[in-house]
Amino acid sequence: MAPKKEPRTPREFYSTLPEYEASRFKELSQMLAPYVEITDDYRELICRVILILGRVSPVDIRDKVVRDLTADVFDFMYESRNLVLRNKCEPAYLLMRRAYESLSLLTLCCLDQGYAQKWHSGGVIANAEIRKELAKHPLGEAEQATRELYRFLSSAGHPNRDFVGERFLGEGNEFVLAPYTFPPLILITEYCIKLLSLWFWFAATISYHYRDSIAAYDTNYGQSYMATAERAKKIADSLVENLNRLLREREPGEQRNQTKTTWL
Repeated sequence: MAPKKEPRTPREFYSTLPEYEASRFKELSQMLAPYVEITDDYRELICRVILILGRVSPVDIRDKVVRDLTADVFDFMYESRNLVLRNKCEPAYLLMRRAYESLSLLTLCCLDQGYAQKWHSGGVIANAEIRKELAKHPLGEAEQATRELYRFLSSAGHPNRDFVGERFLGEGNEFVLAPYTFPPLILITEYCIKLLSLWFWFAATISYHYRDSIAAYDTNYGQSYMATAERAKKIADSLVENLNRLLREREPGEQRNQTKTTWL
């Protein structure tokens, strides 16, 4: 709950930010409970793989690179959800873009030893090149899907009008920093859809790449992975339905196009 005593001085407003943040986190976690639960399941799956890899030494440079990128993707996706549940949607999108870039690079390194060597040696691999290379592989990703996701996250990462909320400071609102403001439900829902899609992709890539090691140490992993993936699809469909409802409820002149579920 928010503080019972309304703040009045600048110091009081500042000192109550953590309390309002905790209140928003609780509120949004309850509102998005199925999404929180499924992303927790994906977090646990990746942790199971990490623990397995901790028992097995890397076999080559590619294996070392994939392990490092796996941890990097996990860290950014873990923190980005925490931000959005605290009603800090805009910075959460920045972290999700970084997670996407590391994940697409990770996938390419899994598929192509040469790119893993190049990146490990300090070479720069542009995301446009990564998208084109992934599209060439049967186990890669369709270029249109990755290009659209990259364009969306790039837009969210820049201060354009669609992603910088109107806070009406001085127009009826006195203090408008994130924990105090009403959650931008359209942005939050769209964010959840995109991040869940990344978890789906991430888990599929790592589970397949390390399938032999996983089978040797965790015989129940495959069943857990498939069950999680099936639940993820259903929750994504529900999130899309809610997003489309929110879009329809906006003022007619402000409506954006409705979306649909897409899986990378």
